[in-house]
Amino acid sequence: MTDRATLIERTQQATDAGLPVEFTDDEFATMTEDDAAAIIERFGSTTLMRLPSHERAFHDWLREADPSVWNDLWSETPESIYAVSLAFLPEFRGTGTEGTFPICDLQTVDNYFFTPAMLLERESTDFVEAVRSRFLAGGSLSPEQALTVEISTGPMDIWHFAYRRGVDLARAKKAVASLVEDRVVVHVPKAEHLSMFFAEEE
Repeated sequence: MTDRATLIERTQQATDAGLPVEFTDDEFATMTEDDAAAIIERFGSTTLMRLPSHERAFHDWLREADPSVWNDLWSETPESIYAVSLAFLPEFRGTGTEGTFPICDLQTVDNYFFTPAMLLERESTDFVEAVRSRFLAGGSLSPEQALTVEISTGPMDIWHFAYRRGVDLARAKKAVASLVEDRVVVHVPKAEHLSMFFAEEE
């Protein structure tokens, strides 16, 4: 376990060198909420940090699986590739591979970012409950069913979904189209419209 003083010293060294700070998997796993808050308070959200190793692996996959999306995200920042604001630090704390850098503001290609608020309540409630029951009973899920459950549990994007589930991207996008046609979910492909959608939800 790494103590807070060591984490702050490491962040200071990286900042002094003009580099993004890079925490180890163990440091992400043992870092407390208070540690993350103290680091952000001291260094600010303009300080850059490298994505955790599991997220870098995901973006390496994305570079091959969907180059247009990878280019939209990273092609203009080769000097700070896979580096994001320190403000994301709380999302990456903990063990496992749950913390992600959500893909939600693409400019040159369509967004496939979803939140529970984008489920059409009347049409989706029974569907989500039926799928959860099927899953708990040990049944397999179609991409449409798995996608609906993931959307119901929190913000997610189609690329992380496909990567984690081993689903072909074309098949994952077909699942979105099917869910939209069945009025289970709303798909908002343009970043400016996505912003307006969330403004209305607040």
